[in-house]
Amino acid sequence: MNRTLLTVGTCALAIAIAACGDSTSPLLSNQDVTSTDSSDVAAQVAADAATSDVQTMNGVSNTMGWSVAAPNSGVSMNYMASAHPDLSAALSATFKSECTYNSVDGRFHCLEQTNGNGVTVIRIITLYDTTGATMDHFDSTTASLNVQATLSGIVSLKNGADTVNGTRNLTATGLYGAHNTTRTWNGTGDGTHGAYWSDSAASRTSHVTYSTTFTNVVVDLPRSTNPYPASGTITRVVTGTGVVIKNGKKRTVTVTRTVTITFNGSQTVPMIVGDEHYTVDLSTGLATHS
Repeated sequence: MNRTLLTVGTCALAIAIAACGDSTSPLLSNQDVTSTDSSDVAAQVAADAATSDVQTMNGVSNTMGWSVAAPNSGVSMNYMASAHPDLSAALSATFKSECTYNSVDGRFHCLEQTNGNGVTVIRIITLYDTTGATMDHFDSTTASLNVQATLSGIVSLKNGADTVNGTRNLTATGLYGAHNTTRTWNGTGDGTHGAYWSDSAASRTSHVTYSTTFTNVVVDLPRSTNPYPASGTITRVVTGTGVVIKNGKKRTVTVTRTVTITFNGSQTVPMIVGDEHYTVDLSTGLATHS
């Protein structure tokens, strides 16, 4: 995940500014710490997670062969932009090499991967036909897949670092047939983040948990030329605490925020944190207050 942590935001939840602080450091005043400081904590966590989520979906696309941008040797398929990519069984070579079918649980257990942010991802994939029955192979009759993933690692940020642990339970539909050029993802996730980062305004640390809902996140194929979701939302409820440090003074803030990101096919997407507006760079995970 690049920075991990996910149109219109749902209602903002209550936020409190805790009156506690470090006994050895001067406390920031109530005027120095505002609700935006808590929103900033939730925003960066959600931005980091969203970037990881996009990388997780792209990782599945790579495994399933949905990211091919040029013909493979011996495969008679055209991947020019004007043509429909043939997503038949011939494209499942990577899937076969990375994932092993377990006849006991009816699932494919895949090799551990490390994404672009240095996060370790372990995936279990289940394939279904149009009747909802599980499949022991992938071909043009596959209608959907479910991926259950665990994510863990330390992400190095431009001005800090983020320790992440989480799970995802996502289902992709729209697989049936050889020429479909979109996939639609729905599902849930949860996790914890312990992060540190700084900017010109302040330094911040966070210790939060989150729960996530993926709603109709549509991706276009091939993913190699469509790396960012075309539409849909990821909504997170972020709860926990953060510490804000300004001019040598610090204060603990309590964070409870609903965060919604709306995808639009581009690298930079809008994010609403409570009632405040941000943008997220899905390549770097940077959250910027609008």
